[in-house]
Amino acid sequence: HTVRRQSIKRGEPRQMPSLPHTAESTVREEHFSSRRKQLEDYLTNILKMPMYRNYHGTMEFIGVSQLSFIHDLGPKGIEGFIMKRSGGHRIPGLNCCGQGRMCYRWSKRWLVVKDSFLMYMKPDSGAISFVLLVDKEFNIKIGQKETETKYGLQIDNLSRSLILKCNSYRHAQWWRQGIDEFIRKHGKDFLTEHRFGSYAAVQENTLAKCPNFPIYTSLFNLVSWVVEYEDELLCLQATSAVLFIYLYFLRLSPEIFMKRPVVEGNRWRLDCILKRKA
Repeated sequence: HTVRRQSIKRGEPRQMPSLPHTAESTVREEHFSSRRKQLEDYLTNILKMPMYRNYHGTMEFIGVSQLSFIHDLGPKGIEGFIMKRSGGHRIPGLNCCGQGRMCYRWSKRWLVVKDSFLMYMKPDSGAISFVLLVDKEFNIKIGQKETETKYGLQIDNLSRSLILKCNSYRHAQWWRQGIDEFIRKHGKDFLTEHRFGSYAAVQENTLAKCPNFPIYTSLFNLVSWVVEYEDELLCLQATSAVLFIYLYFLRLSPEIFMKRPVVEGNRWRLDCILKRKA
């Protein structure tokens, strides 16, 4: 961090904001509001400095990640450290061949809840390890009987049954309630069946463009055309492209499956489609 402090850009704030030194026990009741404002200003100034904002200790203390400051990604729910169990994939070939506990591996990950998906990242690098999409089979269970794990939390969808391990039953309840309430408020359209078997509702008054030139393929607006016709339109266009494939408004990981449920391995995963065409 000494090197990072010396190499910090001139335009960025350098001085560490000062933390109020008065002990909480000596603060009078009539001064609580001003004390709260001082602490809010201190944390706000800390978050304005990229060096301290991206420090893992700061993010863990406040309960945020790098994605918390990207407003274009849409609404964000709770996030924090969890222990996740390997396996649980419904895709053939992605799970261990065994069924016993010896085949499972527990890893510490940072879990983020968004309006249409959940994802966990590696805490050391911030790299996204897995994205769990919200769909009609999305469901949350807690308890050792359901998850075969003490203080366990199980999150299901069409592609995976994800097992998480919490610190206590109260912690598991906190995660379950936070995820369930947020998804039902912001992602309820993904929880029901829609026409043509689509995973998302019809979007009215949404701009979409699909040129009919034979040498171009455009993947425009994943929330209008693709939401309803991803099997027929997107995959057909991508696999028939000749010169170009344009990606527009791609808000999720390139590992998103364009045909769901997944029955052919990674064949219809977006990055695999692009790799085949390249």
